[in-house]
Amino acid sequence: MKFLITLFSFFITTLLTAQTMQVGIFYNQQITSYTVSVQAGRYILECDGDKYGEYKSDNIFYINLQDGKIEIRDKNNQIGSFKKIALNNADKNCVFAIRGISPSTQTIEYDDAVIFEVADNKLKVINHVDLEKYIAGVIEAEGGYQAPIEYYKAQAVLIRTYTIKNIYKHAEEGFNLCDNVHCQAFHGRSQRNPEIYTATSLTAGQVLIDKDSILVMSPFHSSCGGQTSNAGMYWQSDLPYLQGVIDPFCNGLHNYTWEKQIPISDWYSFLRSMGIKQPENYTSYTARTRQKFYINNSPQVTFRQIREKYGLKSSFFSISKNETQIIFSGKGYGHGIGMCQIGAMEMARVGYTYVDIIHFYFQQVDMTDYREMELHRY
Repeated sequence: MKFLITLFSFFITTLLTAQTMQVGIFYNQQITSYTVSVQAGRYILECDGDKYGEYKSDNIFYINLQDGKIEIRDKNNQIGSFKKIALNNADKNCVFAIRGISPSTQTIEYDDAVIFEVADNKLKVINHVDLEKYIAGVIEAEGGYQAPIEYYKAQAVLIRTYTIKNIYKHAEEGFNLCDNVHCQAFHGRSQRNPEIYTATSLTAGQVLIDKDSILVMSPFHSSCGGQTSNAGMYWQSDLPYLQGVIDPFCNGLHNYTWEKQIPISDWYSFLRSMGIKQPENYTSYTARTRQKFYINNSPQVTFRQIREKYGLKSSFFSISKNETQIIFSGKGYGHGIGMCQIGAMEMARVGYTYVDIIHFYFQQVDMTDYREMELHRY
């Protein structure tokens, strides 16, 4: 416990002073060798704490896990085998490109520094990156690169809130967050729209807090299908700032409606597995509003359980049947809680500000600067 408190204090101190993030990249991939090339700026190579030189553009490194150590060589020489290797950025705007070799991955560019470590005989890769650059990367991964700037500002505030609230999520593994949807999708540096960086800069430090000055949960999803959900409809309990709203802004847009069919026999088998003795009685339902339970007696069946069983786009759907199939006719894409990204983009297009967008989807919240908060409370 003392170790975890010390590690957490280190993360918070680092965040407050240098505003850097430590992100586990290629998190769920068991890659044993990489190439890393310098794209911009100057990097200092450190191996097990010792400096081995300065490298600029067009330098490439070959990194391989072998017998519990990390072998590294550049394009000219074998450098050695070590437990920890760091390419630390010596300039403000440094960029490196990394590609998995075994197994093969696409080449991805990242900002700032990269650290390679051996843990449990596996190769761990951590991107040490400026917080706002990280947020920009998440915005592009989660929201694309063709949206209005006011949407990007709103997305930046939500992503920053999540980041600060969950800053210790992977503390036991030696970094803050990972790069997949277990945390927030992060596919490298933002490159395709400079307004994303402008949005993060114009909202720098801004996060959402509730009436007790506690950082809120700040979820978002692709499309709500015209109606967002109370938190308790999908999760275990409600939250006062995550109440469902009627959302006309996403009406008729991307992912607004969908349909999927399954064999009736599969549906009956699923209901029986849930303890329903007469599944043939449950083949028709019209969804007028979002609900938590499809069957709300004993036993209970939730719309979330049905969604997860059949890989449906949302838990907001009607049910009908023909001679051989059960038909799910749904609306929206995602869990439906918090900000509807499609709706928020449309709000921005028709002139609403990011503050308007946030307060449309989140109730009883205020905006503050996390750098002025007592973060040790978390």
